Amino acid sequence: MVRGVGLLPALVWGVLAGFWRPRGPIFPIDAIAILLISVVVGVLAGRITRSRWAIVLAPVFFTVAGEITRVGLTGPTVDYPRPTNLGLLALIVGRGLFVVLALLPMAVGAAYGAGSQRRSRSPWRWVGRFVTGIFAVAVLITGVGVALPGRVTPISGGISELAYAGKLGLMIRGARADAPLLLFVPGAPGGSELAAMRQRLAALERTFVVVTMDRRGGGRSFGALDPVPTFTIDDERRNVLAVTDYLLARFRRDKLYLVAHSGGTIGATLAVQDSPALFAAYVGVGQVANPTASDRTQYDDTLAWARSAGNTALVTRLTQVGRPPYSNIYGYEPMITNEDAVYGTDNGEALLVNAQAPELGLLDKVHVLAGFLDSFDAFYPQVRNIDFRAQVPALGVPTYFVAGDREVPARVRDLNLWFSALQAPRKEIVTLKNAGHRSMFDQPAQFEAVLKRVLAENP
Repeated sequence: MVRGVGLLPALVWGVLAGFWRPRGPIFPIDAIAILLISVVVGVLAGRITRSRWAIVLAPVFFTVAGEITRVGLTGPTVDYPRPTNLGLLALIVGRGLFVVLALLPMAVGAAYGAGSQRRSRSPWRWVGRFVTGIFAVAVLITGVGVALPGRVTPISGGISELAYAGKLGLMIRGARADAPLLLFVPGAPGGSELAAMRQRLAALERTFVVVTMDRRGGGRSFGALDPVPTFTIDDERRNVLAVTDYLLARFRRDKLYLVAHSGGTIGATLAVQDSPALFAAYVGVGQVANPTASDRTQYDDTLAWARSAGNTALVTRLTQVGRPPYSNIYGYEPMITNEDAVYGTDNGEALLVNAQAPELGLLDKVHVLAGFLDSFDAFYPQVRNIDFRAQVPALGVPTYFVAGDREVPARVRDLNLWFSALQAPRKEIVTLKNAGHRSMFDQPAQFEAVLKRVLAENP
């Protein structure tokens, strides 16, 4: 009974960690704290119980306490695991993070704690010490890895840095700090495009100070995800305006050029409608106009493709979920994961490419993946009632829409319906050849030419 008390710290630590960081650490200092506290808790469990069973039981007590504490939280990384590709990814980047930063260090600590109380001379003791030592090295390497920050490539004579506007992470780069300001809002909920912007659109940095924003819940903005109930369409609008206000004040400007992609165009469009005086021009790439109508047609296209390809598993899954909208990301998963196959595009690699950005530390790389899953699940179901034909009849700034010629046809159709009725000082749709939904990255030179023209027409 007395020895069993040694497992109490693991139970208490599981509750505290579940309340403090339910989705895992946000900053490197959090990760280091979780790792070190878990080692200490493990050592205490091992020393007090004087049993190697603490190596297993301490992590189990921590896990059970943490899971109970997090009941009611929503999102794939904290919900019950699902037997799908996205469900597996959520399990790895969600609970897998706790395995590496909490359970493994706790088990190592428990092994050392129990070993310090035993006087066995068995040769197996040395085998145990050797194995424990290997895992201890793994824990040390993990600690060093999560502590290392991201890095930005300097620009001689210009500006290159990572910054925050409140809880929203920014990458700011430009050959001249006095160049016109351009704010880019990524597409996916929880989107991060630091790698793609720097690698594919670096040429823009010669003309603009390019500011790439990590959307709420993703990448360096992962800490802004909770509380989920406040993650609304209006919040996305306020986030764009908050970053705009920060940049205009910092660089002492009156206006900036706003570029948004895909789902990011929802908050950006509403921000322009709300405060047109802050923007010199608006450029919507893969512009959203009526997401539910677009998604329903995409569903029909995906189902038709699955039938023609003889993909009975996909047909069954699509039939089971029915036509959109859906209440969570798993309803949208069949369309998300098969879009490239259906339309002959190559958008699927974007998430992994951006997770490799050197501007992101190891922890932020995990947040790119976890943030997309939880943010999509929280935010995207709310866009079901968006119809800009009714809600945004006019924009008070020059407005340009950019679409690839291989864009999902339904999105172009719904954009054209809105565009035909939209009132704006100037409006134009530009189609980039040999480009898909991520047309600005598919054809960076064509996109750069468009933005230079936008600048010339709206100085």
